[in-house]
Amino acid sequence: MFVKTVKIRSFEIGLYFRDGEFKGLLTAGRHWFIDPLNRVRVEILSQRDPWLRHENLDEIVQSGALADRAVVIDLKDHERALVWIDGRFNQILTPGLYAYWTSLRKVRVEVVDARKVRFEHPELPVISRSALAERALELAVVEPHCLGVLFIDGEYVGSLAAGALCLLEERGSGQARPAGYARNHVRHRRPRHHHGR
Repeated sequence: MFVKTVKIRSFEIGLYFRDGEFKGLLTAGRHWFIDPLNRVRVEILSQRDPWLRHENLDEIVQSGALADRAVVIDLKDHERALVWIDGRFNQILTPGLYAYWTSLRKVRVEVVDARKVRFEHPELPVISRSALAERALELAVVEPHCLGVLFIDGEYVGSLAAGALCLLEERGSGQARPAGYARNHVRHRRPRHHHGR
């Protein structure tokens, strides 16, 4: 009889698979498995890294095992998500399935609609500096004393005041790629001043 032992530390969690299928989560402690045919596999993950990346994430989510331990985000083609970890902006998520452990870290997620081309947010300066921001946002800066004119697919949409603006590019395919000026374009012009006589 072959016994397999797995030790999981307080900040870790185990993903338990048998015959290639997800069977559940293993919490801190020592776990024993009778496994003469080597059918048991346990992947130990650190919850200090809150982002749960796994090729079987859909199966893990569908099992319901993450219900009280993680926040799950399932973004459609027209959605993006803003993620904060421990009160600091972390990243922008493009369409797909994601999960974040919440046992050791405070995770906050805000889902936004990318069909609204103009993106406004009170923490926009922080968001736009994110290393992954360019995957979902296009930053257009309107110079001081200028007026921005926004065109989408060649059609005039509106004017923009001086400052920074982020545009969300809707991608029906759900593929992440930098937004291009071929679709969304901002032109600058100086406002005309009329002087009465």
